[in-house]
Amino acid sequence: MRLFLKMILLNLKVFLAYPRGFLISIVIHPFMLILNIYLFHSIYAYNGSSHIKGYDLTQMIWYYAVGTFVWIFTFNFTDRRMSNYILSGDIGPLLLRPVSLFRFELANAIALRTAGVLFEFIPDMIIYSLILPPTFMTLASFGKFLSIIAPAFILHFLMNYLIGMTAILTHNNEGIHRLKYALLQLLGGTLIPLEFFPEWLRHICDALPFQYIFYEPIRIFINHPDTAPLGIWLHVLLMQLLWIAIFYAAIRIIWAVLIKKVVVAGG
Repeated sequence: MRLFLKMILLNLKVFLAYPRGFLISIVIHPFMLILNIYLFHSIYAYNGSSHIKGYDLTQMIWYYAVGTFVWIFTFNFTDRRMSNYILSGDIGPLLLRPVSLFRFELANAIALRTAGVLFEFIPDMIIYSLILPPTFMTLASFGKFLSIIAPAFILHFLMNYLIGMTAILTHNNEGIHRLKYALLQLLGGTLIPLEFFPEWLRHICDALPFQYIFYEPIRIFINHPDTAPLGIWLHVLLMQLLWIAIFYAAIRIIWAVLIKKVVVAGG
């Protein structure tokens, strides 16, 4: 555990040495919020209603802001990093380290997201609240959000790690990465709330893990009326844990098979 924590701190120092990306985000994100304010003011005014699909105006604007927050909490480069290890030949030395590749990548992802929370989420949350106060939010809803965003991070990491493993066979998983990104955007509820989908597509989304990374945490953060019962939060948490168990088991099984097919080139 001590070695794992040292790895996290080491990776965190690397990210903090290059803060330009975080600073750019702090500048860009508020402009996106302001654009959404004007956009949804027009949509709600045209619709002539105070609520659309259960979302009031403030909740709908914040829905997309919180979508950015969820990216900040969960995003990682694990799939692309593992592909690069294969192409560069670095996979060989990494497999010889005393720390497993899985733990190494997990430490990297935790460090990346720790920096993101400190230098993107916290400033964004303060700035957003000054521009458009989140009057819908309660201490309970924010607490429930924090309790499910950690499993969402783990689930996103495991999904990317599993995709990264495919690089052992394909040597370049860019196509799979783009497909995953598109599915997360569409079926995960980041582009549009899933309430706007037809019933048959909602059933497909319910059978997939994507909504438990984005859609459900977003709804809980903005305190959507459907998420008020404690049973809803518990259901989301249990589904996250179920998908985490499924992905972790798949990683262990598939890794045992693919490790025999590793070909080191370059280096």
